[in-house]
Amino acid sequence: MQDEFAFIATGNTPLIRPHDDPECACPPMPEAMATFTPPPLHALSRDETGEGCAVLQKVIERLGGAPGIVDLAPCDPAARRFVDEVLGEGEVLIRIVTPRDRVTIRESVFAGVWRVQHRVDGELRRDDLETGPVPEAVYEWAERLTVDGPPHRPQSFPEGLMNAPALLTEIFDHSADCPNDRPHVINLSLLPLTPEDSKFLIDTLGTAGLSVLSRGYGDCRVTLTRLPNVWWVQYFNSPGQLILNTLEITRLPAVVAAAPEDLEDSRERIAEALAQLK
Repeated sequence: MQDEFAFIATGNTPLIRPHDDPECACPPMPEAMATFTPPPLHALSRDETGEGCAVLQKVIERLGGAPGIVDLAPCDPAARRFVDEVLGEGEVLIRIVTPRDRVTIRESVFAGVWRVQHRVDGELRRDDLETGPVPEAVYEWAERLTVDGPPHRPQSFPEGLMNAPALLTEIFDHSADCPNDRPHVINLSLLPLTPEDSKFLIDTLGTAGLSVLSRGYGDCRVTLTRLPNVWWVQYFNSPGQLILNTLEITRLPAVVAAAPEDLEDSRERIAEALAQLK
């Protein structure tokens, strides 16, 4: 079972030609952008918000130090609803799908604060908040999903290929020797690729069941391949057209993680919100 948004696009954005200059071609301009909107809070009594405020205080403490986890399982439904309303839903959604497991990780409107839910055979086994650049579960699952069945190097190639064989040699070599601090990026948008090249790359690398959707000024879709440390990273404009198609060979693409300054900003903003709620 694969996640519904874990698809790999192959076509670049078609160019448009202005009426006043038919020789000039450019991609269409974005038309919409997601911006921060304070989450609405329903009227709750102080008794109902007390447990939720305690959870938010723990989140603030975790943001001030090492990444940490706040378990929501002991909280009553009113406290969970209160926490959900305060934290809201941010721009990044991570999904991990196996035949039995479904892990949903959603960043809140406060960068670096993540809601992590893990279901096994439909039963909720984990429900918590995690602070940090990205939840540790992402790294753990990325390794688990690629450790048993990485694809083999192709020994034969179909007709119609131009650059896919050389690219696969490069990809396999870097995957086997992947440094943690220096990603290797292959910009496929700048390379001449035949339709057969694109299909062969997708078929050979496959997808492993871990995908990321980051919304904002357009979308960024990140998908783990079956080859360790190899990710599709594709950028789309607001109409949904592919504008940048890359493969990144790294432990985790940087676009997924929250920056240190974002964590500090989130800590301050949650503290301000909590002060107003008390």
